[in-house]
Amino acid sequence: MDRSVTKSSLAMKRILYLNLLVCLLHLTACNEATSIAPTPTELHSIAYLKSLGRESATTIRQEVHIAGTVTANDVLGEWNRQLVLEDPSGGITLSIEDQELYRRYPIGARLVISCNSLTLYNYGGRIELGVEADAYGRTGLDVEAEARHILAVEPSGALPLPHVTKIEEFTPQLVDCYLRIDHLRFTESGTWAVITPDGEALFTEHRVEDDKGQRLTVRISPTAHYANEPLPEGKGSLYGILDYFNGSYALRVVHYGVDFR
Repeated sequence: MDRSVTKSSLAMKRILYLNLLVCLLHLTACNEATSIAPTPTELHSIAYLKSLGRESATTIRQEVHIAGTVTANDVLGEWNRQLVLEDPSGGITLSIEDQELYRRYPIGARLVISCNSLTLYNYGGRIELGVEADAYGRTGLDVEAEARHILAVEPSGALPLPHVTKIEEFTPQLVDCYLRIDHLRFTESGTWAVITPDGEALFTEHRVEDDKGQRLTVRISPTAHYANEPLPEGKGSLYGILDYFNGSYALRVVHYGVDFR
């Protein structure tokens, strides 16, 4: 038996299983996700909201409402206390001080958010949305702030589709957007996350390379459910959210979006 074919089949089965898991969780959560308040008549784009974050921390003092589709959450542990939202103009990360956010905010749900009094944080050119930091440096919405600022959660019924792109096509407008990048291979072997002798997983960076030799950093959260799984071999596609810091792009894998053969 061709071992490469066997490995490919197992990998594909694992991907299909994980996709099915996400879909089932999505359907379950949609039973709980309902409209909370009337949708504002005027919505601003995510790109407009991000344009307001000119300082390291900017508290919004005007009526700004956005609507975005959830493209990343904590269903597989890849985002901890955060959601990623996207509209046609771009994407943004929203911090919430809670666990199991996927139960209230499933992949594909549309959220309407009132941003007045929320704070935009500029981390090396990448904008995140949260509240003013408390004495412990926490910037996520608490339960009260969730109820006040998340005006509606509307189930969609379909998972979002990625932007199919290439490393050389990255632009600031794609930061925090859901992407698919093809023809990649990992330049190293090992597990997704570095595991210490004590069994603790660490936030880990790997390198992938495309057919043109262009390289990209792939970042994996230690809370990802597959942190101790081996990196894929061969070539394939990665699905993820585009990250950015001080001029450098990286990819954070989402939904265990790995299709290698």
